Amino acid sequence: MTPKIALASLGLAALAACASMEPEPCTAEWVDYSTEKVLNRFAYNNRGMINDLRRLQDEDGELDALVAIQLASKTKQIRRFADTFRTIVVPELESAVDQCGDAELIPAFTEFLRDEGVGEETLQWVAPLIGLMQDMRDADNAAPRQLQAAQGG
Repeated sequence: MTPKIALASLGLAALAACASMEPEPCTAEWVDYSTEKVLNRFAYNNRGMINDLRRLQDEDGELDALVAIQLASKTKQIRRFADTFRTIVVPELESAVDQCGDAELIPAFTEFLRDEGVGEETLQWVAPLIGLMQDMRDADNAAPRQLQAAQGG
């Protein structure tokens, strides 16, 4: 290998290392980087559901009734989508933020969907649905605890 090629290879390796380095912890750049990393992984793993939510609104911004009916039949998938965000993404983001004390607030679920291209009409339609399913799930989980407490356990 010639000295010029070796020098160029070292330069490229150093440049690649700089490009892939994580920002200094607890800086605004680090919070953005950490948030983006977690949200990008979630978006990748849930691309199908995100695309379904994007399709809910047509080009004119109106809700497509057929797509709404299709989505209504996917309550288990929507519940899993929302639960995954709440049980995996939010704790990962909170963990990153907890390392730094008073860092930026964690983006809301609807803000994440908005950034993914989900329209405002869709967000107004799906947010109460996800909230209702979350309330139902919480009630289902609380019932056994209430029964156990009532039985003196």
